[in-house]
Amino acid sequence: MSEAMSTLSLKKLFRFPLQAPNWQSRFLVGSALILANYIIPLVPGIFVWGYILRVMRQTVAGQEPELPAWDDWGTLAKDGLSATLVGLVYFLPGLLVFAGGMALYYFGNLSLPLAASGSGDPEEMMVALPAIVLGSMAILFLSMFVGTLLSLLGAIAMPAAAAHFVAQEDLMAAFRVRQWWRILRADKLGYFISWVIVAGLLGVIYSGTMLAYYTLILCCLIPILTAPISLYLFLVGAALFGQTYRESAASLLDREPEAAA
Repeated sequence: MSEAMSTLSLKKLFRFPLQAPNWQSRFLVGSALILANYIIPLVPGIFVWGYILRVMRQTVAGQEPELPAWDDWGTLAKDGLSATLVGLVYFLPGLLVFAGGMALYYFGNLSLPLAASGSGDPEEMMVALPAIVLGSMAILFLSMFVGTLLSLLGAIAMPAAAAHFVAQEDLMAAFRVRQWWRILRADKLGYFISWVIVAGLLGVIYSGTMLAYYTLILCCLIPILTAPISLYLFLVGAALFGQTYRESAASLLDREPEAAA
């Protein structure tokens, strides 16, 4: 962990969503919006993403993170739509590969009756039908592997792209990969540590959710329980990646005069 990041201790980072003035009501609003997103997809989530970017903007600017008030809903909607667009673009390659593989798989299965009825030779049918089945299954598993890999790469890039967008106050900055990659490369270890922390929190949440499925009462309450937990993870992740981006940008500025000399 870099020296700059150590000034914002992990203990303080993990506690900030639960320590701000009026944090209970603000946390409740965010949790309710996430819960509402299960019922009305996308629309409530847009305001949540706008709120998450507002928290990231604090640490990118060098401020200590805290839960801001739920106000200026127009700006929240604008930022949330921007964040949704950024996420869609970065996850689109993986989604397209998934969808393409599924389409080819189902097309292969649907073509089986046609292949069976169109071939009058039993020996040819014995060869063609298994080939179609195995081929469609191979395409499906290959698309799942490639799609998962592309989605993982998109997820890794997303925080850096979002932080660059927030820092530049320009949506298109999220897609200037060379710019944010140059900043990210200045502190690769810090970005890696941030992802390890977020992945660790995500693993704990996932494990707890899986355990809840084995209990009748908690299983029914999973959507209600995961809403505040997800909000907490988003808030901590936004503050952490915003801090990491600021440190990387500062490290790059320190190196540029040396390179020029």
